[in-house]
Amino acid sequence: MTASSGYMILTPENIEARLTSRKRSVRLDMAVREDFVPTPAQIERGLTDMYDEVRQAWSERTDFVPTLEQIERGLSDPYFLVRIAFAQRTDFTPTSQQVERGLTDDDSNVRVAWAQRLDFTPTPEQAERGITDENYLVRCAWALRQDWTPTPEQVERGLQDRQSEVRGAWACREDFTPTPEQAERGLKDENGDVRCAWLRRSDISLTPAQIHACSSDIDSLVRRFLALRMDFTPTPEQIEKGLLDHDWKVREAWAMRDDYTATSVQVQRGLEDDVREVQIAWIMRNDFLPSHSMIDNGLQSRELMIREAWEEKLAIMQASVMDKELPSVCDSLCSTL
Repeated sequence: MTASSGYMILTPENIEARLTSRKRSVRLDMAVREDFVPTPAQIERGLTDMYDEVRQAWSERTDFVPTLEQIERGLSDPYFLVRIAFAQRTDFTPTSQQVERGLTDDDSNVRVAWAQRLDFTPTPEQAERGITDENYLVRCAWALRQDWTPTPEQVERGLQDRQSEVRGAWACREDFTPTPEQAERGLKDENGDVRCAWLRRSDISLTPAQIHACSSDIDSLVRRFLALRMDFTPTPEQIEKGLLDHDWKVREAWAMRDDYTATSVQVQRGLEDDVREVQIAWIMRNDFLPSHSMIDNGLQSRELMIREAWEEKLAIMQASVMDKELPSVCDSLCSTL
């Protein structure tokens, strides 16, 4: 019996028959199906299946809680994907022995899975071993863990890791204050993602030279993050360059800054930008006071989001006028009493 889609409808009888089929493909198909609740006996049989893929599929199911014996057996399974599946389960708390064994597994993917578990507190020895692992994904996973405090030496070593992903992960940590030398080196990293990670840190102050370099960075994301930083006062030249950037997200970020007064040329150019989001950023600027004709034209735009932006702008302007007029009205009423 099959559904209209051709997928077999399960019954108690054919569930058992398919779970004990001689065909690996049938047993694997059953292991990944979610339209039946397996019995403890069926679970045990699946977790001890002779085929690696079947055991893996059963290990990844979340509709049962494995026994302590099944957990231990799964964590020691000869197939690495089964060990990974059990290392990623959240329905048990591993023992210290299981943690240590997982962190020293011969397979780097298993070590990554254990490094990503957050239900154990690593020892200093485990952290040191993790951040010096031969596999960069393991080192990266340990750099991203926030439940241990690295030494200055470990920080420096991580920031100079040969793999950019690891350097970026260390640059994102907030449990150390970088030295000016580390910040300078990070902002000049050969990898754009690493430079972005450093630019997003709030505990470093950019020098004029660093601001200039970031404003001309080849990576548009770096230029965008620079525009989003509000802890420096840009020069008129930097503002103009940002507003003319070929990446619209950079232009939008500069249009949204409120620490400069835009020229009439910049306003008009922004309102005529090819990208809708940039136009909206200019419409909503606090220092932009449009004329009645500009508002009327904006409210007749064919773009729904542009019309909505002009409607919001008009509402803000009207509310501002009322806020200014209300005190004078109150004063006038009080003087007549």
